[in-house]
Amino acid sequence: MPTSLQGRAQKAKSQKQYRFRNLYGMLNADVLRDCWRAIKKNAAYGVDRVSAQEYEHNLEDNIKHLVERLKSKNSRAKLVRRHYIPKGGGSFRPLGIPVVEDKLVQLAVTRLLTAIYEQDFLRGSSGYRPHVGALEAIDTLTIKLPFGRYNWVVEADLTGFLDRTS
Repeated sequence: MPTSLQGRAQKAKSQKQYRFRNLYGMLNADVLRDCWRAIKKNAAYGVDRVSAQEYEHNLEDNIKHLVERLKSKNSRAKLVRRHYIPKGGGSFRPLGIPVVEDKLVQLAVTRLLTAIYEQDFLRGSSGYRPHVGALEAIDTLTIKLPFGRYNWVVEADLTGFLDRTS
């Protein structure tokens, strides 16, 4: 995590009432460069047909121009390329594939918001957090459920729920 994100995390932890403003301004070249290391270089390209390898050829200039557009709030996400992958039973699952630059911004925003909001989560919170997920939640429940005081346990599978017609 870049120093700037560590500073934001420390501020969020020590000053609970502080409100972070101008998130665009926090997306600087250092943060984007650090995020670039985590981008899958062999992933599919978006509607602009620019691969990660092509974007990387001129990485410093690309990041510089992206930061300028972010700071001036002139950056807009491009359309997402739709691709369908087969599922069981002859159906298809739609995938949305963003352009490389949008993937980079999405990762930077995710890291920024994670640094800020991770400080507010309880230690036992499991969903959609870094290094904590469904397996950790199941492990915790397996250990704590038999010995804790719980009145309700709810399991729900919402897959396809909104697709049904009433």
